[in-house]
Amino acid sequence: MPELPEVETLRQDLDKEVAGRKVKAVEVRAARVVRRHRNRPEFVARLVGRKLGSTARLGNLLLLGLDAPPETAALVIDLGPSGRLLKQRSAAPVDRQTDAVLSFTVGGDLRVLDLGGDGELFLAGQADLEELADRWRGTIDPLADALAWQALGARLGARQERLRTLLTNPGFVAGIGPVYADEILWAGGLRWDRDSDGLSSQEVRRLHRAIQEVVQEAVRFRGVSVGERPWLDLHGGKGEFEPQLSVYQRDGQPCRRCRTPLVHERIQRGQTTYYCPKCQS
Repeated sequence: MPELPEVETLRQDLDKEVAGRKVKAVEVRAARVVRRHRNRPEFVARLVGRKLGSTARLGNLLLLGLDAPPETAALVIDLGPSGRLLKQRSAAPVDRQTDAVLSFTVGGDLRVLDLGGDGELFLAGQADLEELADRWRGTIDPLADALAWQALGARLGARQERLRTLLTNPGFVAGIGPVYADEILWAGGLRWDRDSDGLSSQEVRRLHRAIQEVVQEAVRFRGVSVGERPWLDLHGGKGEFEPQLSVYQRDGQPCRRCRTPLVHERIQRGQTTYYCPKCQS
């Protein structure tokens, strides 16, 4: 599942690879992919002939800017839990899992794959973008917000939830899933089941620093690719952050801080977590 560092990696790649390209043709293979629109032809007609601008991000949403008219200001891509983007030559075979293809007058295709039932594409006007921004306004974005540790502490104290549950809540922090939640908690020296309103000032500062450092380092290494269906970047390459993982999927191996064997534990609603039983408290 693409988490925040992976989505940010795609944003940066899209800015380099498709900004300034003019859309020559669009193929949408399933109506559910553009379900906010009246039908597929309506979506296609509003996109063909438009030039893509810079790429922005709202949480886990990717926003590809479009030239005039203003009633359609951006193409919004919601990858959901499994979606992928692939920049490809137009002559390359099309994968059967492809949901949509944007062909450019110059520079090949942008292909959207594996959106499943939760991912989607839609065209948004300026008013739609402002509404989306309002929806994300209360969510912490570690790559966009200059949030002081005191402000983080106030938000933690107001929630009264277990730390890992809160970190993976998209309404609290944007784009943190199981991989980075476990890494952040290890970096901050905090157990997954600590209550958010029970942290000392020192622990809040450690957590604040861990969120920033883990996410920024993961972006520097272009995300992480783990599991049976690993995440792939815009060119089909794997992220390089896996060797930097300190706890995730390292159960039984020695902790890099204290050498205690790491633990893999099942928690609520079928989720699992990886942590050090000695140096996370």
